[in-house]
Amino acid sequence: MAKNELEWEEYEAITKYIYESLGAQYGIKVRGYGRKFKVKGRSGVEHQVDVLTEQPNGERQLLTAIECKYWNKKVNKDVVMKLSKIMEDSDITSGIIVCKAGFTRDSITFAEHEGIKLVELREAKENDVDFKKTFEIGTLDIHFNIMVFRGNVTSIDLGSTIIAGEKEIMAMYYVELYDSHGGVIPFGKYLKAFSEDIQSRGELLKTNTIDYPLSCTLFWKLPDKEVLVEKISITGFLIKIDKHSKRSFLLTDQVWLIMKELFDKRNLTLSKSGLIWSLSPD
Repeated sequence: MAKNELEWEEYEAITKYIYESLGAQYGIKVRGYGRKFKVKGRSGVEHQVDVLTEQPNGERQLLTAIECKYWNKKVNKDVVMKLSKIMEDSDITSGIIVCKAGFTRDSITFAEHEGIKLVELREAKENDVDFKKTFEIGTLDIHFNIMVFRGNVTSIDLGSTIIAGEKEIMAMYYVELYDSHGGVIPFGKYLKAFSEDIQSRGELLKTNTIDYPLSCTLFWKLPDKEVLVEKISITGFLIKIDKHSKRSFLLTDQVWLIMKELFDKRNLTLSKSGLIWSLSPD
């Protein structure tokens, strides 16, 4: 069995899903389905029906029996005859035979005579060149309404040196300071603290200087020298950044199953996500 082939239980469940979905707008409901579901005929004999639907018609319920044949060979007229007799015995109004591999000429002729609909439901294949295998289902637009508040640093005073250039300030996020015991303190933690402190004050564009007391002597090691950090004093202001944006995504789906109704001449497809689609030829 190929990797993408179904099991017969899945085939019945998918058939139930399709007819349940297509019939919902007409009040059609599934009364039962599966190998254990049976209806009792006037003869007293119980008949197994793969899927049985019901539709209100005044005080009556119109029943439709759906037979599923996940076979690799064509359905012959014996299957049509058997369903016809079950319908007659069980007061079932309509019948549908759904199969994978198609129908023999005799089965088509006899089904049309008996008023039983024939449907081919099979997996889409690579050689199905008459139909598109991918189709668009819509566009997803996502709007991001984001306002960002953060502290904008304009200068850093270390006592022995002042850093004021934009690139130099940005580089300070990656600087590590050392204490006399060799302990490492990332300078980025002071910049983060400044941003949080300036946000808590909530004063847009107002310049503030915040001092961060040192509990010990710190050093900044450069390639050619060692800078003594006598103090940490950061100056800047609160800014608001509008980061509103919009992104659009084209949503597509893949055809999984192709459904052809022989007498009604309707072609449908089913995707893995459960969408039932009317697929137009290329």
